[in-house]
Amino acid sequence: MNLAETEAGVAVHHGSNGVVVASRFHVNDTRVHAPDADALTTVIDALEAWHRRGHDGDVSVDLTEEERPILTASLPWLTLNEQGPHVVHRFDHGAAVMERSASFDAAAVVVDTDARIPVDEATHAAMQEAWAVELSGQNVSQGAYVSDQVHLLGLEARLGMQAQAGPMWPPRGSNADGSLPSEGHALSLTARVMSWTRLIAAGCPSEFSIRAPVLGGLTSLIVAFDHGPSGVFLYADGHPSEVAIDDAVGLVVRRVYAQDGTLRYGRKALRL
Repeated sequence: MNLAETEAGVAVHHGSNGVVVASRFHVNDTRVHAPDADALTTVIDALEAWHRRGHDGDVSVDLTEEERPILTASLPWLTLNEQGPHVVHRFDHGAAVMERSASFDAAAVVVDTDARIPVDEATHAAMQEAWAVELSGQNVSQGAYVSDQVHLLGLEARLGMQAQAGPMWPPRGSNADGSLPSEGHALSLTARVMSWTRLIAAGCPSEFSIRAPVLGGLTSLIVAFDHGPSGVFLYADGHPSEVAIDDAVGLVVRRVYAQDGTLRYGRKALRL
């Protein structure tokens, strides 16, 4: 199966029985993850591509205890069911969402050469090492500290784009009486660039200081939605980041940083 189309940062093949996605990044002919992607974000990419094509129904997917809250917060429309009629197949640097009765051969999946993003072997190795250092127990983040409790409280807002019914987005903690803020409408996963800034490695926030030199800096965007507030997002790592005012972007789930040995995920922008 040759994946020649690209969508939301991944190579994709749509069929009547479902969808297959795989990473576009390659070291020589070996498929690897994008600098800020992993097996979980790839599953989310596959499910979002499946959903955009109008597929629906309960889905069965094997998840670890750590992955489940990230996936469910990212996909509030998804119903998980071990006996569901649709199944997620996970394979090296890719994922497929297929009807349970459909056959699938992961070994046959190949990303078309025109859809690939080449990665230097040394750069890929340096990024893997940087993530390992950032995730290690010895690493002490010099950035703003966000406790696990606060991080978990904001998952649905950051990943599911769930707006608060009020002036603040994402929701900040609880109301004065201890109750949670009332939920507003979910924001769109597409927006337009209002402003952007390219940060050189030396000027990046300290929580990105380990990986920023490998990436050569980061791009930060202010984007406007058709309805709702504006938001600030990083551009997805490793993709060509030449953006302009009024460019349309889509928002995908990616790793943002690690703290206390835990990966923190969020939405990042990619030009449509």
